[in-house]
Formats: sequence, structure tokens, C-alpha cells
Amino acid sequence: MSYVVLARKWRPKRFADLVGQDVVVRTLTQMLLSRQLPHAFLLTGIRGVGKTTIARLMAMAVNCVQSNDAEPCGHCSACVTIAQGKSLDVQEMDAASHTSVDDIREILEGVRYPAVNLPHKVYIIDEAHMLSKSAFNALLKTLEEPPERVLFILATTESDKLPVTVRSRCQRFDLRRLGQDEIIDYLDYVLRQESIAAEKAALQRIAQSADGSVRDALSLTERVLAYSRQSIDLHAVEASLGLVGHQLIRALAEPLLAANAALSLQVLRYAMATGHSTRALLQSLLALLHQLSCVQVVPQLLNDEVDQAHRDWLQAWAACWDGKDLDVRYQVLLQALRDLSLSDERRSAEMVVLRLCHLGGLSQPKGVLPPLSPMINMDVEPKKKIADRDVARGERVSAPAMVDDLAGEVRVNVIEPVLDSMPLALLEVCESVVEDAIEKPLTEEVKAEVAASTSKKSYGFGSWHEVLEAYAQIRPMESAMLEQVGLLSFSENEVHLALSKHQQELITPIERITFAEWLGRDVIWDEASFSHSQVESLAVTKAREAKAFQENLRREAEEDPHVQGLMATLDCTLRDVRMASGAEEL
Repeated sequence: MSYVVLARKWRPKRFADLVGQDVVVRTLTQMLLSRQLPHAFLLTGIRGVGKTTIARLMAMAVNCVQSNDAEPCGHCSACVTIAQGKSLDVQEMDAASHTSVDDIREILEGVRYPAVNLPHKVYIIDEAHMLSKSAFNALLKTLEEPPERVLFILATTESDKLPVTVRSRCQRFDLRRLGQDEIIDYLDYVLRQESIAAEKAALQRIAQSADGSVRDALSLTERVLAYSRQSIDLHAVEASLGLVGHQLIRALAEPLLAANAALSLQVLRYAMATGHSTRALLQSLLALLHQLSCVQVVPQLLNDEVDQAHRDWLQAWAACWDGKDLDVRYQVLLQALRDLSLSDERRSAEMVVLRLCHLGGLSQPKGVLPPLSPMINMDVEPKKKIADRDVARGERVSAPAMVDDLAGEVRVNVIEPVLDSMPLALLEVCESVVEDAIEKPLTEEVKAEVAASTSKKSYGFGSWHEVLEAYAQIRPMESAMLEQVGLLSFSENEVHLALSKHQQELITPIERITFAEWLGRDVIWDEASFSHSQVESLAVTKAREAKAFQENLRREAEEDPHVQGLMATLDCTLRDVRMASGAEEL
């Protein structure tokens, strides 16, 4: 039996199983019990809150022969066939891929005929806002006066894109965004049923990332489980989802608020060296300033969102600043995020940090600032720093280059909480390279010894295509994503890749490090913007080669005298040319 993801496995099978939609469920239940059903429903809300699920449950409820208090039984033939998608009388259309008026005409032709096996015919149109204008116009008359025992259910995430003439013909239900506590309680219930241990702080971070969507919460949970096996803790969540931890962002915010530009840049570069993107760091700073402002107004506002240690830190630092000073810094960060893509993201982030530090000379704190937290204590010579390498875009620093940087008597001290959250590759470098380099002079022999001790097994791949074919045997999903990545250069010691903005979010830091460790070569992840005309991915290369091969195959067939004679005799044209099964050439 094939594996079923958590979001599908735990899709509600009754109205009572729905989470956070009590008002909608109660209204629909009362309608079903009184048999006063409108002929058209419009379900709207963000992704993953139950629109399609409610539509299917409604189709089951109106056709169930053993319904109990408007709940479908789930066992009768009507419920089973609808749940399996085999009922001829319940049709579900994806409007994102069926947008034309011809698709709507097929529905209108079927509406005229009575139901085959069920009491009601139900038409579910998902992503209804994607329908074309002519498709909406074709649907208007039938939507206003459908035949008896026909029910239309429209589901959409963007109800404003539906014509007002369509909205006015439907009974509208707005499904609300779920709160963090509701998502945490639901995840806790699901994981207990799956016999999986989970920390509350970890579930809290997942709920924050889900942003009110139950489906997103389950998908993120499954992603964490793929990383941590049968338990979920805060470290696993932050590592697998690429989140910026509270300890790291506090270590960055403290020198910013204290106007310590040198330490701020050191912490920022350290954070980028551990794989965090500049945009994620600035967004986390933005969220921290928002939390400080909320604590100034009502300290209890964030009681359910943060743990006790983070709440104590917020209260201590919020007491030192006026609200207007925090608002100025918030606006500077907000504008910086808008302009981040206009230049190199690393340089832009560093300039934003310096700008925030310079604000300390314009607005002074109300009292004495708390001492800096001892979470990260980095004493780094400014001329030679590990973080000075161009790792802001996720570059992997090789062992010899790391040793060269250490020649300037670099000293990095990181205490246990930060070590626990560091990626495996950086831990190996810190443990096997930094300590040895500090204790003894960095001679050429020592450099060679350290480089040899930190070298990875390198497979003899001759091309990028061979790399992805081998990687697909152990991590097929990651290999499929890498096929879409642009290849800038491929050599024996280094691979240079170009990521689009979407791929930057899709391929997490831990996945990048895992791939580089497996490959045994330095992998440079260039997050600068590029166009497909400049950089070609393996998927594009395959498609281009396949097209060229097919064109050559057709040209050879058209030039073949036997084919030409057959076409002339039968007065036909050549439609397609395909390779015979097992044949290597035409």
C-alpha cells in the first residue's frame, strides 16, 4: 500500500472533526437538519482551512441514507462512492486547469439530467476564481435557477476575483484562519495518535510557520519528521525548516539596539555562515521589533506565542526604549526588505545593520541597557574572519580556505546552545579544524594535515547529469528539485549553481549541506537573480535535447524513400515518428 501523507490521512470525515470552523459547521448543520438548503454555496478562506473538505462532506450529507444529526455515516454506498471519487452524481472540477467556457458547458449539459444513483447531484468547483469571464457568464443563469435537486458548491481562496453577479447568487461562508493554540492542540492530538513525541515549543514554531493553515501545519510536521524520525524537538524544527532561532536573533538584536556596529556585523555574518538567508534574518528582526512594541503596550499580548525565557528578554529590553524609537527601526527594516533585491543581498543586509546602529546616536534609550546575553561571544580579528568569506548566499567553505582564514589568529567562542543549533558541516569544521589551528602554528604541513582530515569522499562523476542520476537513487525528491536549478559551472573540485527566488525557499540550508557532504565537492549556491536565457537547468537541457532528437528523427523519416513512397501511395501525411521498442536507431 502506498504511503499517504498526514494531510490526506487526517482529512476530516465528519463535520465534528473539522478544526476551528464551528460557526460554519453549525450553520450548515442547521440547514441540513431543516432541509432548507440553498442551491449554491461559496466557501472562501486561505489555503488549508477546510474548503474542499466541507464541500465533500456537504455532498455526502445531502445524499447519505443513514445520516445522524446531519453527519454523514461514512459507511453507506453513497458516502463510500463519494469519498472514493467514483460517484457519477458528484462531480468535482478543478477550475485552475479547467478555465474555459467549454468546461462549464459540459457541466450545464449534465445539469439537465436527473441524478443516476443519488438523491442530489452536486457540482464542486474548486479554485473557482480561476474561471474565465466567459465561463462565469455561461454559469450565471443555471447558478441562479438550477434544476431541482442540483447543488453547486464553489470554493476559492480569492473571493474578490469572482464577479459580483456570481457572489450574489451564492450563500457565502468565510472560513477563518486558525489560531496558533488551535493548531498546536490539533498537532498534539495527531502526533499522539501516531505515537510520536513532540515538544510544545517545537509545535509552537510549526504553528507560527503554518500561518493559520492546518494543511500547512501537517505538511511542515511531516517534513520535520523526515529529518528527526520519531520525535520532534525545537532544534529539529529550526534545522529542517530553516528557521532563525530565538537565541540567534536575540544575539543579533542586542548589539543593534546597543549601537555596537562591529559586534552586529560579526553576528550577522556568523548567522549567514550557518546557512540562514539574509531575508529570513531581517524578517526575524522585524518580528522581534513587533514583539517588543506589543510588550510595551500590554505585556500579556505575547503570553501564548513565546516561551518564558524569550518573554523575560522582551520585557527587559522593551523597558529601555520608547515606542517611537522602536517604530523608526521597524520602518527602516521594512523599507530595507522592499529594496533587498535591488542589490547584492549580503551587502544590503550589512548596510541595514549599520544604519540601525547609527540610529543609536539619534535616539537614546530611556535607561541603562541590560548586559549582552552570553549566548554568542565572538572575538574575531577584523582583518581575518571566517565569516568574511562570501557565505551569505550559502557557500560551502572548503577546509584549506578555512585554514587560510585562521592564519590571522581568529578566535571563535560559541557556547553550547549555539553549537546545538549549528549544521553538521560547520560543527565538523569547528571541532576538527579550529581547535587544532588555534593550538599550534599553521605551517604548510599542518594545513595539509587539516585539509586531508576534513576532506570528504568524492565520487568520480564526470557530469552534472551523472551526479543527479546517482543522487536520485537515495534522495529522489531533492534530485528532482536540483534538476530545475541552473548550472553555472561544473568541475572536479567545485559545482556552481544558480537559484531562483522560489528555489531559495524550497531548498533549505540543511538540504544544501547534505547534498554537498554527499557529493564531496564545494557547492556554491548563487542566490543572485538570473533568467533562464542566461542559465540552463538540467531539466531544460533534457527537454532541448529530446526536442532536437525528435526533430532529427522526423527529418530522417521524411527523407526515407520507403516512407515517401508509402505517403504518396496512400495520400497521407506523417503525423509522428517514434523509436521502436528496444531499438537504438531508426
